[in-house]
Amino acid sequence: MNETAAKNSVVLHPEGYIEVILVGDQNYQTIEESGNQCKELIGRLKYEQKPLLGLINLSREKNFSTGANKSALEIMDDIIYDRVAMFGGNQVLDEVAKLIIKALGKDDQTMVFETREEAVAWLLMKDPMRG
Repeated sequence: MNETAAKNSVVLHPEGYIEVILVGDQNYQTIEESGNQCKELIGRLKYEQKPLLGLINLSREKNFSTGANKSALEIMDDIIYDRVAMFGGNQVLDEVAKLIIKALGKDDQTMVFETREEAVAWLLMKDPMRG
């Protein structure tokens, strides 16, 4: 199967977090489409008055274009969320993600992890400030 033909997916897990699975090469449009799918689920979580938690799965992603970075920056700036955890990226992608997070000033609520287990554990931990 051609990786560029592979599709990203967005899933709402029973635990209450949205997972974005990036597959293959990413560009502005592929990230924008995933962001739009997230916004639909975010509306549902807001309606149910649940926290907005996101998991970004980079383990099947191949390449990120500068357009993909721009789109990711726009989406992360646009969406008000409680926590987002990322995992599975390579060293370069992790560094780019950290720079985007820092630029947005969201480094308290957005973290990059090596494993899915670490990411989900942080995502679902109870926030002592919120009870």
